[in-house]
Amino acid sequence: MSRILLATTGSLGDLFPYLAVAAGLQGRGHRVVIATADGYRERVEAAGLGFAPMHPHMPEGEPDPALFAQAMDPRGGPEFVWRKLVAEPIREAHADLLAASEGMDLILASPVAAAAPMVAEQRGIPWAPAYLQPLTLFSAEDPGIPAGYAWLGRMDWLRRLLGPVMRRTARRIVRGWSREVTAFRAELGLAFARDPILNAAQPPAFSLALFSPLLAQVEPEPTGFPFWDEPAPMPRALARFLAAGPPPLVFTLGSAAVHAPGRFFAASLAAAQQLGQRAVLLTGTARSREALGPLPETVLAMDYLPHAALFPAASVIIHQGGIGTAAQAMRAGRPMLVVPFSHDQPDNAARLARLGIAGILPAPRYRADRAARALAPLLREEGFAARAGAIGLAVRAEDGVGAACDAVEANLRRG
Repeated sequence: MSRILLATTGSLGDLFPYLAVAAGLQGRGHRVVIATADGYRERVEAAGLGFAPMHPHMPEGEPDPALFAQAMDPRGGPEFVWRKLVAEPIREAHADLLAASEGMDLILASPVAAAAPMVAEQRGIPWAPAYLQPLTLFSAEDPGIPAGYAWLGRMDWLRRLLGPVMRRTARRIVRGWSREVTAFRAELGLAFARDPILNAAQPPAFSLALFSPLLAQVEPEPTGFPFWDEPAPMPRALARFLAAGPPPLVFTLGSAAVHAPGRFFAASLAAAQQLGQRAVLLTGTARSREALGPLPETVLAMDYLPHAALFPAASVIIHQGGIGTAAQAMRAGRPMLVVPFSHDQPDNAARLARLGIAGILPAPRYRADRAARALAPLLREEGFAARAGAIGLAVRAEDGVGAACDAVEANLRRG
């Protein structure tokens, strides 16, 4: 038995894979603690896992739409989030992790949990990054598409040619965003971080790629998606709606972009009506749902429902392209229209499109008529459904949790 600390921060899409891996490790007899925002304490403890609070914490009350709009800005969003989640709270996050890591044998951490390698260096224990999406690997061989450069998705030869340059550029940019982190490392007497993205002076003990190999063939070898499905009984209203007609379009913006939807849901409602399609809209908040006004019988709006409970019943899934939502849509085996905002979303969208299971309509261009035109072939052409169904079978056959746990245990045995 080993004592393992998992550290992550961000949205539910950042939390759920860590919950899945933590539960898998605990099921094998290890003692596991998850360090994350205090607002997730109830979810972590309900899973029967140890919990430790780690900054940044979630603000109380209703989410601030202006804050999320900044976070989801196509070009400025990554810098804003890095500074808010990584750089500004680094001292508090370090103190939290230093306390949580007492007696631990290993730290598994999100790349944005930048205090993790610092604490590991101080404690003299191994640490390993656990990547949730291909973009964050900054692979020179299979480079991702940075936010604001979605046009690279249409020029795959250029994307691959520019891989090494993009990797060097990303490191230089992140170093500029991380001045507070660099200064704090020096203050602690730690060596200069040669890798500013991981905030590490030396390479980690090992790495995990917690996504499907269908999305990218990279090193480390992807484990497959580690799914975490919260228990969620089907609401009666939804069960009646699904039974009353053909599979609906399902519109969702995940758990982050949903707080800065703009006119996404109004345009989605209009697009569904133009196409004569039934639709389910997961609006995230009552405010967004109520803003739609009275709905026709062919449309149902709900604040929240775990995607695993709804996606298999969809005809087409329209989503923002976050990795957690994309993973659930792939597992459901349904065609998609991806509406990327920022961060990893444009890259995930391009990878799904290359699989032949998705169309792309960037969020700034999302209007009812454009959405209707983009959805028409996804509904009409059988090839999309056939390819999506095959992808769904392959993803459901993966054992992401088992593969991740095997990798952790193999590296623990090597010391």
